[in-house]
Amino acid sequence: MARKTRILILASTLGLILGVSGYYYYRSSKEITEVQTGRVLFVDTLVAKVNANGEIKPKEYVELQSEISGVITQLLVAEGDLVEKGDILLRIDPTQNQSEARAREALLQVVRMEFANSRAQINLQEINIGREHFNLQAAEADFAKAEQGLLLKTASFKRQQKLFEQNLISRNAYEVSKGEFVSAESELLSARARVNQAKGALSAAEVILSQAHNSHRSAESRVEQYMALMASAQNTLSKTVIRSPLAGRITQLNVEVGERAVPGTLNNPAATIMVIADLSVIEAEIEVNETDIVAVKLSQPAVVRVDALPQSPVRGVVSEIGSSAIVTPTSQAKEFRVAIRLDGPPAELRPGLSCTAEITTDTRSNVLAIPIQALVIREYPIDKNGQPIKSADKNTINSDSLQEFKGVFAATNNRAEFLPVSVGISGQTIMEVTSGLQENMEIVTGNYKILRDLQDNDPITVQRKNSGN
Repeated sequence: MARKTRILILASTLGLILGVSGYYYYRSSKEITEVQTGRVLFVDTLVAKVNANGEIKPKEYVELQSEISGVITQLLVAEGDLVEKGDILLRIDPTQNQSEARAREALLQVVRMEFANSRAQINLQEINIGREHFNLQAAEADFAKAEQGLLLKTASFKRQQKLFEQNLISRNAYEVSKGEFVSAESELLSARARVNQAKGALSAAEVILSQAHNSHRSAESRVEQYMALMASAQNTLSKTVIRSPLAGRITQLNVEVGERAVPGTLNNPAATIMVIADLSVIEAEIEVNETDIVAVKLSQPAVVRVDALPQSPVRGVVSEIGSSAIVTPTSQAKEFRVAIRLDGPPAELRPGLSCTAEITTDTRSNVLAIPIQALVIREYPIDKNGQPIKSADKNTINSDSLQEFKGVFAATNNRAEFLPVSVGISGQTIMEVTSGLQENMEIVTGNYKILRDLQDNDPITVQRKNSGN
């Protein structure tokens, strides 16, 4: 039994020795990667810049278009001329528009006369109503008088009737009294009829007055309508004379006398008669990529280099930043429009010239920096403190539990050691490191293919630089 135990212990020890030997043989036989290295150094000044292309444009310019169609009969400017705001630039044949304005004016005169007639009708009907009111009052007075007369005649007739029945008066006197009573009744009926007639006449006059007021309001509306049409015709006629909307220079002239001006419509460059630009304030309008636009702020300094004037860079500042991306159907990349106001532009500068702008977005002094190409991204699981577990076998780890880390590979004892870092601004070739590294540390800087596949703890050797002959 003891012998079997000794055999098992011996076998286990032998297996352990073979496993360790195999592991070290594997590690020693793994291919050594040849890398390029550099040092982490402090730099006096690190400048972050954004570069973009664009063209020179005046801050204020207008692509002048005609609002009416017609033949150009007079052109008073030439390309390159200076103009003031309100200067006459050209005239369009006004014949048709003048005829239209005269026709509208004639119609306006007609409806104005109708309006005046309707006012006269109102005045006339108001006089008629006054007369009918007087007639009604007279008829009502006659009716009251007849009513009072009937009361008197009725009382007299009743007295005469009693006297006649008592044989105190003659029949002749009785008949006279009865006749006067009947006549008074007839007079009252006649007076009542005249009152009703006067009321009817007054009602009719009031209806006619109401109709006259309606006709007057209708005539007033037609006057307003034709005044608007007249104003529209005069406005159209005024557009046969085109004036400059701003002070500036004629930078583009697209028409000649005798050509037909066409009304400006959307996306119709052929309708542009001329371009007037105020060249007192010149801008470079550039298109900045969406990855860089977040770093661009108002008033940041910039240097603009014009392709046609390579020896004359112009300084300026960011004056406008587009809030939405430029829509480009042919490209998936999104860009934003940025305007740079130029300080002291040379006289040779012209709108439309291509340019390249370099905007300084940030400046740092005395910062720790590394070459940009040294920065890599690797995925590791994390411990409870949020630090990467570099020794974990990624083949056995769920990819959802991995986290990306920015870092560099330090050259430590002929091996690559991944060190997470925090970075700041980037210059042309170097990048600020805010944490994770120390000055003079040796880090792997290339090349790109090596850095793409390099892993933590890989054996490395530093590539020797050519000494030259």
